[in-house]
Amino acid sequence: MRKKLFTLLLAVAASIGTMFAEKVQIGDLYYNLDATNQTAEVTSSSDKYSGAIVIPSSVTYNSKTFSVTSIGGGAFSYCRSLTSVTIGNSVTSIGDEAFAYCSGLTSVTIGNSVTSIGESAFDNCTALTSVTIPNSVTSIGGYAFRECTGLTSVTIGNSVDSIGEYAFYDCSSMSSVTIPNSVTSMGRYAFAWCTSLTSVTIPNSVTSIADHAFSSCSGLTSVTIGNSVDSIGSNAFEGCNSLTSITIPNSVTSIGYAAFYSCDCLTSVTIGSSVTSIGGRAFGDCKILTSITIPNSVTDIGEYAFADCRSMNSVTCFATTPPQLDRYVFEEVDKSIPLYAPVGSISAYKSANQWKDFSNILPIGAQPADVTTTTVTPSATTADIAWPQVTGAATYTIEIKKNGELICTLTFNAEGQLISITFAAPSRNNAPQQTQAAGFAFTVTSLDSGTTYSYTMTAKDNNGNVLKTESGTFTTTGESQGFENVQVNNVQCTKVVRDGQIFILRGEKVYSITGQEVK
Repeated sequence: MRKKLFTLLLAVAASIGTMFAEKVQIGDLYYNLDATNQTAEVTSSSDKYSGAIVIPSSVTYNSKTFSVTSIGGGAFSYCRSLTSVTIGNSVTSIGDEAFAYCSGLTSVTIGNSVTSIGESAFDNCTALTSVTIPNSVTSIGGYAFRECTGLTSVTIGNSVDSIGEYAFYDCSSMSSVTIPNSVTSMGRYAFAWCTSLTSVTIPNSVTSIADHAFSSCSGLTSVTIGNSVDSIGSNAFEGCNSLTSITIPNSVTSIGYAAFYSCDCLTSVTIGSSVTSIGGRAFGDCKILTSITIPNSVTDIGEYAFADCRSMNSVTCFATTPPQLDRYVFEEVDKSIPLYAPVGSISAYKSANQWKDFSNILPIGAQPADVTTTTVTPSATTADIAWPQVTGAATYTIEIKKNGELICTLTFNAEGQLISITFAAPSRNNAPQQTQAAGFAFTVTSLDSGTTYSYTMTAKDNNGNVLKTESGTFTTTGESQGFENVQVNNVQCTKVVRDGQIFILRGEKVYSITGQEVK
């Protein structure tokens, strides 16, 4: 019992020593002295501080030395005539509002023992032009540098793990900032309204981008998001109307409400393969965004997510099950543009809410050609063929002939997917004739240069009735490689060169110079 009572008395005595810390003036500054711990805290004065202030590492009072370890809350607040401050290396903390509204403060040097910068510590220090936060600092409090409108340069030490909300809000002259890899969290509005900021890299250590973190950073042209970020908060980049492209990494699972709303210059968006939800208005009012690709992981898209994206010329969705759409997701988007979806899910998209409003739903990979008649663009050994979509057509059949002899037949379904191919001609150069199907256009390869071919496109309905037929000819560029007509066993043949080798064409068969048929 006596031992417990003695311990309790010691604790009370220590607390009383701290509670009755003496406030004294030493030099130009006032301090709260803690006799028990022999530490000193810089505190406020009834007369406002002014001019250049140096906060020493230690002070002496009544022959005792006190280590200056902190700057108290509000110690220099509203000292508008304060011009510069140098903080000694013994100081470990800068209190809340310590230098708030010091509108004449142009320079601050923070000692290398400071571990924390309190809330609103330099709030509205509008004349401050640069600041270096040393490596000792682990946290920057909320509002710490809010509305430091003259701040052009900030160096954040590599031990900072958290940046509080509004920490650099409306630092409108700040053109660059490096967020170190130590940072794991940034609060709401941390860099909002930094209108001169042109680029930012969010390191891999950050796990989420808070609401409004970079909203209205109107000069921001480049953003790199680290691959540990799993969520992008609401309005995170709203109004970043100089941003032209954004890549959302595969780590991200959700894109918040209005995350990129009204990014007027955004033309390219890449959404990672783990995103499951896209919030309402996420990309709304991105007026010159030309296309969007939605990964298979997405299950839900919020209202107005792509509303007023009036330059959109295609939408691609890899989800096999059409994502659930809230109201007006594609409001004011032209519904006649192609909507690409998995080939096995076309019918599902054609019946799904809002998706069905698109009149041109095609399989992914299809490239409907903007032509009104069948066209052929030949090169030396290939030909690109495109044909128009025919209302009611269930199949399209393309036949290619040379000298009246069938080379190949290709059949496509209503969505332009190749469903069958038949080669009627012999191989050339030991390589078969090939086609590369891509919806309503395809490329035939391994053709002969300088050779005339004919083609026929036939469109039929589900009952096999012919709806449209178009025919024509085309000639590949270059000269024919056939260089001599010869007689073989009284049969007219042609000797040709292919890849430096001589072959004999006899009817529909090709032979080597030794008489072996080339398969």
